[in-house]
Amino acid sequence: MASTSPVKVLQAPHTGITVRSLPRAIHLFQNISNLRILRTTHLCPPVSTVVGHPEAEIDIALVELPGGHLIELLEYSSPPKAEQQELKPYSWDLGSWHLCLTVESLEETLRALDSDEAAWTQLTAPQVLQQGPNAGRKVVYVRNEDGLTLELFG
Repeated sequence: MASTSPVKVLQAPHTGITVRSLPRAIHLFQNISNLRILRTTHLCPPVSTVVGHPEAEIDIALVELPGGHLIELLEYSSPPKAEQQELKPYSWDLGSWHLCLTVESLEETLRALDSDEAAWTQLTAPQVLQQGPNAGRKVVYVRNEDGLTLELFG
């Protein structure tokens, strides 16, 4: 179906995820599959104008996923954590999202996440998809204490 919208998206360069602890989030993504950290940086005003908080300061790490998509991990040092809302929506809540990763071995990945200090919780046992383009593959959702949900395909 052809779009008649005047908006033409050229690419989606990254997905941003706000985290409680940048070092811990970096560990998480490296533990999943030795994903490459491209760079880390600290942003201070004028980034505050972009994000809408007058005193925003952010520590950022860019993680490269296979295929080239980037995950931008953000830890806000200002405003203080006491002023930050903690949102942990369930998968069925409006506005929730998840990151889907295809892994070589679902069982090995789940063992690694189970032993990880990031405190991952499996929402269910892995399920075998019965229909669609991924029929026959196993899938499971896991969440960590920051509310990050991963969908893992194995």
